[in-house]
Amino acid sequence: MSQDTTPAIAANIAALSETLKAATARADEAAQAIATGKRNEAIGWIADLDREIELARALHGAALGLHRMGEAGR
Repeated sequence: MSQDTTPAIAANIAALSETLKAATARADEAAQAIATGKRNEAIGWIADLDREIELARALHGAALGLHRMGEAGR
């Protein structure tokens, strides 16, 4: 029995998009801070960025995995 994975893929892609937007916003803030000589503030903006990067990787992998799972069921 085949199951439509499109809604789950769409949800993962939407979450991926939001996660990457948040990461980009943090990187932009860091870039602005470092450009004005605020090194500590810049590092503060990106210090926990690895969490968002890992989440983005997980969401990306989940979307691809769901796609592959859906393709196998056809």
